[in-house]
Amino acid sequence: MDVSLPLGPGDRRITLDQLRAFVAVAEEGGFHAAGAHLGRTQSAVTQSVKALEDSLESRLLDRRRGHVVGLTVAGQRFLPHAREILARLSEAVVALTRPDLRGRIALGVPDDFPITDLHGAISRCLDLNPCLRIEVTSALSAQIGAMARAGDLDIAIFNRIEGQGDDAAEVLRTEPLCWVGRERGHLATAEPLPLCVFPEGCPYRVAGIEALQTMGATARFAYVSASYDNVRAAISAGLGLGLLPAGAIGADQVRLGAAEGFPPLPRIQLVMAVRGQGMLFSAFADFLRAAPGLVRV
Repeated sequence: MDVSLPLGPGDRRITLDQLRAFVAVAEEGGFHAAGAHLGRTQSAVTQSVKALEDSLESRLLDRRRGHVVGLTVAGQRFLPHAREILARLSEAVVALTRPDLRGRIALGVPDDFPITDLHGAISRCLDLNPCLRIEVTSALSAQIGAMARAGDLDIAIFNRIEGQGDDAAEVLRTEPLCWVGRERGHLATAEPLPLCVFPEGCPYRVAGIEALQTMGATARFAYVSASYDNVRAAISAGLGLGLLPAGAIGADQVRLGAAEGFPPLPRIQLVMAVRGQGMLFSAFADFLRAAPGLVRV
């Protein structure tokens, strides 16, 4: 049975299924992919989103020729709130079905991959479990992975090239890696190619250089930073081109591909490795999986 949320005097109601459908379409990029993700038919997802838009009296999706090309301004404003509602419900269920968490957890999170509301999820977990202590290390994925292998972290979240690395790690999300710029331009007009990248060891950087080498192209590092926000800002400012997951491309950036002469890139996976043994670590991992925007394979 679904739960409905009253809106006000008009008693227009929003259901959790409608919120799930909207979030899935926003994250998967279309109704067909959202239906596959949710295990529902495309028409059912379409109807749910239409009902949500009718209840809100606002268009959330930008549709062109029957295809979803993005979110409207209203959709961009509504998405984080929809994620928050779904996340809090999942967290509440986890809190009721698990005993209070007690102890210390060393958690590693990546600087080079955007994770919606991860900090909020950790904060809410601490609120629900006052005897829990979480010590967070934020670093590049290569460092987080190395710390996990060395036993310095109980739970590690990091990114890697699809098909590489620790097979024991759980895949949380898989996204295309993309060439990104402030504006469209052909690869041949920019030799060596100016890149805005993360420091050495970042899988994006390694994949980009290897892809360019396969076609005999060269690159220079125009901007190097360990900060995800700084790399995105440098790309938007036109200091160079970047390599980002598809879901991290900003509204002021464009995706570059074969039409502009750029070589294909591999897919990127966000993974979680649980090294700590026992109920404490498995229960906290369950809590993290409920964080909005974290799990999307």
